[in-house]
Amino acid sequence: MSTSAETASTHGDSRQSFDDREVRRRCRQALGVTTLGLMLVLVNATSLNVALPAMSASFGVSAATADWFLVAFMLSNTAFILVFGRISDLLGRRSIYLVGLACFTVISLLCAVAPNAPVFIVLRVLQGIAAATTVTNTTPILADVFPPERLVQGMGLNLTAAAVANTIGPALGGLMITFVDWRALFLVNVPFGVAAVVLGARLLPRRPRSRGKRERFDVGGAVLSTFGLAAVLYGINRIGVWGPDDPRVLGAMVFGALLLVLFVLVERRTAAPLLDLQLIRRPGRAQAYGAAFFNSFCRAGVVVLVGLHQQMVEQRSAAVAGIVVLPLALLMMVFSPICGRLAMRWSARSLSSLGALLVLIGLVGLAVQMAAAHLPVGMLLCWLGFVGAGIGLFTAPNTASIMAGVSSNQRAVANGVRSMLYNSAQAAGTVVTLLIVTTWLGTSGITSYAATAGASAVRLGFVVAMATLAASALVALLLSLLRGGSWRTQPATPAASARAE
Repeated sequence: MSTSAETASTHGDSRQSFDDREVRRRCRQALGVTTLGLMLVLVNATSLNVALPAMSASFGVSAATADWFLVAFMLSNTAFILVFGRISDLLGRRSIYLVGLACFTVISLLCAVAPNAPVFIVLRVLQGIAAATTVTNTTPILADVFPPERLVQGMGLNLTAAAVANTIGPALGGLMITFVDWRALFLVNVPFGVAAVVLGARLLPRRPRSRGKRERFDVGGAVLSTFGLAAVLYGINRIGVWGPDDPRVLGAMVFGALLLVLFVLVERRTAAPLLDLQLIRRPGRAQAYGAAFFNSFCRAGVVVLVGLHQQMVEQRSAAVAGIVVLPLALLMMVFSPICGRLAMRWSARSLSSLGALLVLIGLVGLAVQMAAAHLPVGMLLCWLGFVGAGIGLFTAPNTASIMAGVSSNQRAVANGVRSMLYNSAQAAGTVVTLLIVTTWLGTSGITSYAATAGASAVRLGFVVAMATLAASALVALLLSLLRGGSWRTQPATPAASARAE
């Protein structure tokens, strides 16, 4: 005969089991919806890289004008991330995410029927702004739903999908252009966008608004941050077109830097700032932000550098060069979900530091191998595997550590800072890598393969560029180690696992 204590224990176990199943269900739904939205944006962004020649011919414009099809999206997307981070925290992440995704879908349809290049460029600006809502809110939505002890696992799966999107985007773009038309790249967004919006409206949980006094939106901070980021990134992007000594490049970067300095000064004196600087100053999170920047710098640079090295020094085709860098993406996809399981035992400090160390080893290995007259494909794939595995281990736990301890009304801004740093580092890593290589090539340029292939000066230029990326990876490793905290995961407590409704 069971006692009342045994009966209560049985009911308690059943209730706990039900709650656990409910949490898992909500996690799966949020992960599925946000992954679909993120992949939609990333596939569209990366597939356009191979479409520029066809689009240039279709609109009858020069390559310099066609370059704005990419630049317009990149500038507006990065510049508005912080703005939508704050708006989402004030008005609700779910609603801003869904509205932005719906706008992205509608603008995709308009891009497909754009009559000329100027209209298309304006639409790409608007599409970048709409995409900023998805980039900003994906991670905070997951942080709202996933318990802290499972967040790394959720982030790992989400980042795996992002890696898949970045990998298949160019391939999809090539197929669409070859067998259909570049406009199909935007038309294909429509059904997937509609599905993402409908599923999001049905499955993403609603969170009650705060009953406290509604904070005012920091208009001054939004204007300064938007134009400051856009000017700096514009200057960085134009280095490859105008050259680093062009006064327009320096002018844009100085103007943007001054606006950002003014932004920081304004934020320190604003009662309800766009960016609470305490988010960045907090020990541990500041190091995680810095590590994310330098890791992203390496990630962008190594893909560009290896692709150029394969064509200019090893004299392989562009198709082969594209296949050679695949192990990096594949290892990222493999290790991102593995990282989620390891996070049950090892802390973000341990996993991110291990990942940063693997990236450093891979880049040092590539630099040493590039100094030789010939880089064996087997060794190249091995070192790229180190880099890919390292990025896969680094990213999810580092992102989770940034979000850890952030109050619910600041999560989108906290992630917005991370996304802004990521995009800026990607642009800077690509430009710096190309700048170093072209500096060593002198007047021959990166398209004069036959004249430069095999020259010792050219190999040295690639070694210097790869060593620069390795130095960036070393900084990321040091910052990851300096964040402090334990090496093992601390047992979760009921208080720590509770989710605010």
